[in-house]
Amino acid sequence: MDDHLQNVYDDAFDNAYHNFMLRKSEDDTFDKDFLTGLLESMYTCQGNDWTGRGQVKDMSQSAMIAAAEAVLAAWED
Repeated sequence: MDDHLQNVYDDAFDNAYHNFMLRKSEDDTFDKDFLTGLLESMYTCQGNDWTGRGQVKDMSQSAMIAAAEAVLAAWED
C-alpha cells in the first residue's frame, strides 16, 4: 500500500473511531445494537461496489469498518 492510501486509511480510522467513542459517551441512543446495525450496513455497502468507488473510497470505508469493529470489541456492558 502506498503512503497516500495509508494516510487515507489512518485518517478515516482515527476520525471514525473518535466519532464512535464520542457518540458512545454522549448519546444514550448509541448502544451496541445500534453500532452493530451500522456495521452490518457498512459491510453491505462494501460488498455493493458495482459503481466502482475507487481505491481511496474503498480504503476509507475499510477503515471505518475497522474502527467500528474495534469499538465493538472493546465495548464493556
